[in-house]
Amino acid sequence: MKVNILLLPLILLGSPTLHAGNLTEDNVNKAMAVIEEVVAAYGGEKRLSTMNTITIRNETINIATGQSLKPEPPWDKNPSSGISAVDFKNKIFVTRSQGLAVGFEFNNGTIINGEQSFQLDYRAGTVAKIAKPDFDTSSGPFMRVTPALLIRTLKERSQNAYYLGETTIDGQMYDVIGFSMAVGPAISLYFERESRLLRRSERVLANFGLVEYHFNDYEDIDHIPFNRNFALYLNGDLNIERHNLSTNVNTDIEALTQVEENLTELAAIVPDELSRQEIAEGVYLIGGSGTYAMFVEMEDYIVAVGGAAGIAERIALLREILPAKPVEYGVITHHHFDHILGVTAYEEEGATVIASRAHRKIIEDKAKNAENLKLKLVRKKHVLKDSSRRLQIIDIGPTAHTEHLLVAYLPEEGIVFEADHFSMPQVGPVPPAVPSTKTFAKALKKHRIEATTFLSAHSPRVGARQDLEEALDKKLWTEDR
Repeated sequence: MKVNILLLPLILLGSPTLHAGNLTEDNVNKAMAVIEEVVAAYGGEKRLSTMNTITIRNETINIATGQSLKPEPPWDKNPSSGISAVDFKNKIFVTRSQGLAVGFEFNNGTIINGEQSFQLDYRAGTVAKIAKPDFDTSSGPFMRVTPALLIRTLKERSQNAYYLGETTIDGQMYDVIGFSMAVGPAISLYFERESRLLRRSERVLANFGLVEYHFNDYEDIDHIPFNRNFALYLNGDLNIERHNLSTNVNTDIEALTQVEENLTELAAIVPDELSRQEIAEGVYLIGGSGTYAMFVEMEDYIVAVGGAAGIAERIALLREILPAKPVEYGVITHHHFDHILGVTAYEEEGATVIASRAHRKIIEDKAKNAENLKLKLVRKKHVLKDSSRRLQIIDIGPTAHTEHLLVAYLPEEGIVFEADHFSMPQVGPVPPAVPSTKTFAKALKKHRIEATTFLSAHSPRVGARQDLEEALDKKLWTEDR
């Protein structure tokens, strides 16, 4: 795809007769002119503003870019289906999806409706109230993949829009407008100059890179253009292909806000704030916002286990109680892109990164300075020990989630730290085991890991052997109905 970008600010800066005030004014005026034309192409301001509810059913293929069994292409493909609906007047957002991922099965839903906001798990048959529902954050992903909703939002927030310039893509001219939604980083919208339809948008996410959204195959619904197909690219790699089966405008969505009978009600879900737990003497689980790491105090140093987001902040919290001991080792559990974010944090600590031998390339690619990176590669097992304790790093792969997976096992304490295979829910009973959990249990037996305590990279809740056995024995809620 050939892209030539000519940014208006750069053109204006090249003119000696203009000053900063003119640059700003011209930029704003150009943005407003484009927005007015775009709004007209999407049915006009009145029609967009009276578009109160939208309901879309979809079928999706998720291409597991950087999240597959193997660390290189071809990537695994995972099917799913779902429905999403929004009610602007009442600030309601509802979504439900079911399908498969790499080693996972899911069937869940979210209802954002003021005090009647819930998280639902139809595999486990549970419903948990959401203590602090956030309409903008929850509905944001749906807005970003629905051009008509992006245009409506752009018009409402046009005061923070700016003209980025014009560009040519595959021979077509586009005007590019940037603006900020209520939540998240700024987004750039590419409007085809001839039709004024939104064909693509882009955002840059910290730690992940460039996210591109492509919109194709438009149809008019209630005199508003809606895309039938959508594709998402992550750093240039195709990540999601979605086909919208049906789109309904201004239809009643009340039925979607009802919670099914016979679901087990759980305690309310509260924000997962950064915290530190001492699991055993000198063994800590530190994290928040869904990502956790284990820290093991040895005689003269610290071993950190886990590579998900926020490792630097977790190390800082550990240093409040152990300020003198260095982080000597940082263990990366597996190659998935959300579990190698800690590589640079360990690199900055001067720690030796421990990883599976099969993941050498992806670890070195993530490092800031691969040539100077201290790297210990594990084939089957690596043991760290001193007079205080013994820590085993074991590759238990293959599992249903990844071909190679490092777990950290403290045999004397009976503690195992794992990622993506047995995450205890924040509240409520253990859900039925997914394929990853089943293969994890088999691997523990194969490697004679006699764990009684389970720590996870994605949960603050500590699991026990009984929890694992319960998950393996439990039937799906839908099977018992």
